[in-house]
Amino acid sequence: MICCVLLSGCAQLPAPVVERPVAPTTAVFEPGVDTASGAWHGATIRFKTATQYTTATVAGVPCIRAAASAAWSFWIAPVPAAFAKASTLSWRWHVPTLVEGADLAAVGKDDAPARMLIAFKGDRSKLDAAERATMSLAKALGGLDLPYAALQYTIDSKALQNTLLPNANTSRIKKIIVQSGSGGLNQWQSFERDVRADFRRAFPGEEPGEIESIGLMTDTDSLGGVAEACYADVRLR
Repeated sequence: MICCVLLSGCAQLPAPVVERPVAPTTAVFEPGVDTASGAWHGATIRFKTATQYTTATVAGVPCIRAAASAAWSFWIAPVPAAFAKASTLSWRWHVPTLVEGADLAAVGKDDAPARMLIAFKGDRSKLDAAERATMSLAKALGGLDLPYAALQYTIDSKALQNTLLPNANTSRIKKIIVQSGSGGLNQWQSFERDVRADFRRAFPGEEPGEIESIGLMTDTDSLGGVAEACYADVRLR
């Protein structure tokens, strides 16, 4: 599933995006939860059903609701230059149930009801030939650049919290389990991560570059099931 990575090069080109204005008095980038605001846009893989992202309210909390039925797509917010060197990402999500049969450590079963994504810029010329070839293929097929490196914070039924898992198709995407098992389901859960410390752990010997985007993803394309999640209070500082 080579296309099913964070900023997939096989994704359809999104409509032009206007970055949400950033008040000079704030030290926080908060793209909000209005899916019509222009702060977010979606990217989908050709020939795949897209996850549906809508504005909602769950348990009194305004949020972005993701609903997937044998679907894959992500919802992304470009990070303004003022926050490209930020280090702390925080968010909340509400996950009703896990994806039946999913296992993020198993190829072909790596569906997840919720993922928070962050992509970093970097010098692609330093990557090995195989990774550069993957990026070139993605660019040729879809017209979008894959990120130099990316982290996915996610939930899994089996892996323990803080487990670091590889992506099956590229070494430039790493998954970090932030919620494990059924504990905390069907209620709002809050998270905060030092993304630069997590980058150094995921990519030993490398220093994180500027952040280019943050995103949300709920996917069930591998097993063909259904899942939903709601995301709120996404902040980068």
